[in-house]
Amino acid sequence: MATNDVQSAGSTVAISNADAAEQVEANPSGEIVVTAERIRGSVDTDVPPVDELNEADIAAIGASSLTDLIAAVAPQANSGRGRGRGMPIILLNGQRVSGFRELRDLPPEAIRQVQIFPEEVALKYGFRPNQRVINFILKDNFASFAAEIEHAQPEDGGFGSNEFEATLTQIGSKTRFNLDVELERSTALTETERDLIGSGGSLLARGGNVSGLGPNGEIAPALSALARSRVTQAGVPLGITNPSLSQFAGTANRLNDSDIGDVRTLLPRTERLEVNGTWSKSLGPQTILSLNANYALNGSESVLGLPGTSFVLPGNSVFSPFGQDVTISRYFDAPRPLERESETNVFQTGSTFNHVLGSWRWTVTGNYARTANQTRTTRNADFTALRAGVLAGTVNPFAADFGAKLLFLAPDLANSLNQNMDVRSTLAGTVLKVPAGDVQMTFASGFTRQMLDSETWRSSVTNNVALRRNIMNHSVNAELPLTSRDFGLGSVIGEWAINGNIGYGDLSDFGQLLDYGAGLRWAPARNLTFQVSITGDENAPGIGQLGNPTLATPNVATYDFTRGESLFINVITGGNAALIGEKRRDLILNANWTPNFIKDFALQFSYFKNNSRNTTAAFPLLTPEIEAAFASRVVRDLDGRLVSIDQRPVNFDRETSQRIRWGFNVSGSIDAAPAARGPFGAPPSTTAPRGPGAATGAPAAPPAGAQRAAGGRGSGGGGGRPSRWNIALYHTYRIQEEILIRPGVPILDLLNGSATNSNGGAARHEVELSGGMFHKGFGLRLQGTYKSGTTAKGTGLPGSNDLRFSDIAAINVFLFVNLDQQARVVKAVPFLKGSRITLRVENILNDIVDVRDQNGNVPLGYQQGYIDPRGRVFELSVRKLF
Repeated sequence: MATNDVQSAGSTVAISNADAAEQVEANPSGEIVVTAERIRGSVDTDVPPVDELNEADIAAIGASSLTDLIAAVAPQANSGRGRGRGMPIILLNGQRVSGFRELRDLPPEAIRQVQIFPEEVALKYGFRPNQRVINFILKDNFASFAAEIEHAQPEDGGFGSNEFEATLTQIGSKTRFNLDVELERSTALTETERDLIGSGGSLLARGGNVSGLGPNGEIAPALSALARSRVTQAGVPLGITNPSLSQFAGTANRLNDSDIGDVRTLLPRTERLEVNGTWSKSLGPQTILSLNANYALNGSESVLGLPGTSFVLPGNSVFSPFGQDVTISRYFDAPRPLERESETNVFQTGSTFNHVLGSWRWTVTGNYARTANQTRTTRNADFTALRAGVLAGTVNPFAADFGAKLLFLAPDLANSLNQNMDVRSTLAGTVLKVPAGDVQMTFASGFTRQMLDSETWRSSVTNNVALRRNIMNHSVNAELPLTSRDFGLGSVIGEWAINGNIGYGDLSDFGQLLDYGAGLRWAPARNLTFQVSITGDENAPGIGQLGNPTLATPNVATYDFTRGESLFINVITGGNAALIGEKRRDLILNANWTPNFIKDFALQFSYFKNNSRNTTAAFPLLTPEIEAAFASRVVRDLDGRLVSIDQRPVNFDRETSQRIRWGFNVSGSIDAAPAARGPFGAPPSTTAPRGPGAATGAPAAPPAGAQRAAGGRGSGGGGGRPSRWNIALYHTYRIQEEILIRPGVPILDLLNGSATNSNGGAARHEVELSGGMFHKGFGLRLQGTYKSGTTAKGTGLPGSNDLRFSDIAAINVFLFVNLDQQARVVKAVPFLKGSRITLRVENILNDIVDVRDQNGNVPLGYQQGYIDPRGRVFELSVRKLF
């Protein structure tokens, strides 16, 4: 590739002519300081990265796409800020992009380096400092066509999935093109295929059950006399058109099986087609334009049980042997099982315009997303005529063809159209120079238009929702260096810098929102950094949380804490128009240390404290505490049995949390030691000077006569890739997790018996692991999490139970071989050149949360097949780069 001002049509302006043009000088203290320009495309900041991956590190992961690569570095890239985790902020060659779609399908072989930065760096790009930043630096001149096929199947069987993906990538001096096509299909998994025990107590059964309406629930005195005990329930004798009283005596007080697990899915049948394409071009030495388009079609089909009802058989009916009225309860296989069909069409497009104005970088991004969903749910059959026939004595409820001509009631329909348009402008650069360095500022402004239209048709009632939201937002961020380590006071006390930001948003349907933050950074040594920051922001509920269509799902397995029983109920989901906005405040303390005596080792420590008001949350687990606070959301019958729950979103009055997160990442070579990696990819113990060159530094040509690394066409693993190992291990210790639902009710302590979701309370300890090794073409990776056990307390009254949730270690294992490095194999079968075979074992320990009540029993709704129906899954994939 000839020397160009722009790298890979996605970077910034190149100033230097070498990747690491070193300068050696002596500072006043006599210390020898080696300085180096940043790698072209790196982020212009003095904040040290949390981790960096070079080409060898990336190859050792064995990822097929940048999506896989991000998953592999999750421990380093995850943020502990706020009240949850989200996608890291993604940069390409140090520049903003319209979205992760622009580069998610790029092959890892096209990446030169990966940089992971702490949350403060997000401010430079106009984002809130609540997620970490990942910067991907592309190689020069790369081209490949990749095809991959995958098959996955659980150890316990029951379902399987197949996926095919093809990716075309071309990266040139002024253009970048990437096109990816994915097809995926998964079969359904039913409850029967996991040997689940059905909920007891239901009279509904395929053959039918009879229950009495007489005194004390007796079916008939004559039947009790034959059975020699009072009979209140009896299964209908199977295969008999006109059963006699003596035949019912054989099933006295014994019910027919109510299990219909063969027509209830744990996992739906799904199909997915997705096409994603990105084109980028350099319009000039300092201007780049990129366009992205994505289309996805997702379909799913679930079965929700059988039509069922109860009806009265009169005692004077010619078909009744009882002589008095009784109730018959049964399921019907006709016309077919209850179903839910859903189809979602998603179209997204985005664009990015990057331009350099002197020492300032101007970026404009735009996005449009259109999501259309159609859901059809079969509610039940129309039993009106059948019930009338039984009452009139013209229909035999025991006949083999009873109910064969049933028709469904009109199904529930839910249609929604969600559209989002946004445009955002960011201007970042150096305002002035002070003795300690550059004062940098970032100005960002944006406009967002959100539109949600939904229509639901349920029980002949139509509800329409049309929500519109316009958002104007503006923000400014400033970074001021106070001292520099290279002269004056800074040579004694180290580097000090402060930053501050403020943002303003105006929502057409919610009013004005404010966010702000400030931070202090101190680096007493080149390998040690301390940071403290405070942030505050106000957030409105999402437009979908306000207006999603209402859906009612029958036969959902649920545990009732109040009565200590599991049963199948109706669950209502959708939006809640009564939600209000939330306010959040965070305090964060960070420390980062890279000791000189341990090569390629980094240690991080963070403390987080969060206080939030009026938070929007999914409806929590129905513990007695939650039911008392949201009594209107719960329906029980006259006997106190749970019938339905309205699980639409709610507001909590206050949430408070404190936690510590610490961990390390370390990597090394198995054989010959590679050159040590210093900050920003430069040689070790160097400083990377800032300035216009660094701020806009794009890749330039390597020094004359130097060999280009990994240029040209991609390969399946590279014949000469070095052997590497790496480990990232992070531990989170939760000090406080409390929720006040509303004033006047007890505080929920999620660490001591309270719970807001079906997984119990908050785990006190959580460990994230990612590590592996790569040697002579063979790779092994481990990736997973460990969470300590929790408890969800009942009322303490008779019949109520506490639930204890065990700890869990969910570990995934990846084994792969790059056939390029197996010379004999490639020689024997040349077609295998550029190929990689991967065996992935998901949840290799088959560890599933074990839930027990205080008597040691497993509630039916917490059987492991409900919690994790997949279990241990084996996935085999073959990938080839052409």
